[in-house]
Amino acid sequence: MTRTALPLLTAATVLLTASGAGAADSDDEPVPADGTTIVMNDGTVVSAGDETDFAFEGDEPEPRPAKTPFGSVCPEVNQPPTYTVKGKPYFLADKDEPQSTWLLPRQSVSWEISGSHTFTFDVTGGYEAEAKIIVAKAKVKVDVKIGNSWTWTGSQRVTDTNNTSKGYRAVLGQVGWKLTSVKTWYAPPCNKKTKTIIVRAPRKGDMSIGRQKS
Repeated sequence: MTRTALPLLTAATVLLTASGAGAADSDDEPVPADGTTIVMNDGTVVSAGDETDFAFEGDEPEPRPAKTPFGSVCPEVNQPPTYTVKGKPYFLADKDEPQSTWLLPRQSVSWEISGSHTFTFDVTGGYEAEAKIIVAKAKVKVDVKIGNSWTWTGSQRVTDTNNTSKGYRAVLGQVGWKLTSVKTWYAPPCNKKTKTIIVRAPRKGDMSIGRQKS
């Protein structure tokens, strides 16, 4: 598959060409462009900087270690874990076929893209099974379009103009969700435990451009 960056003439009379495109740096994460919005299940519109939150209870208590004496335990040990989740729009760069270019103020870029582009969730601080539980709950409570994987297929032109006062890197990708969950449970005999699980998940939608500092 061949994709060609079609440069636009900028106010500074600078042309951006495909030869200047490359993989996005990993030092910082691209963010959704200003004006990016997501309509949630209840009709609420969230933009790039907005957060939403929800909570839910797991299906079963955490398993106890086998053949380990604990003596008496508190009732909380037999309760399922609880999850409190904060979600916000998040930009997922196209890792399979990365494309990016640096934009100075008033510069623009336009890419013609086609074919299939697949995005899958990734998890930090937890297991894949836990990530799937969090995504499933977010699908019901927040955004029905969220999922473990999403493949965009078709043809589309994506554009971006730097209307800020600083340069940034325009990155090809897709807007999904970043779900930061705090899991709380009790381990025998009565030890409260917590851990933070971060899931970056795609959602059904068109390709777009994110912005990266470097």
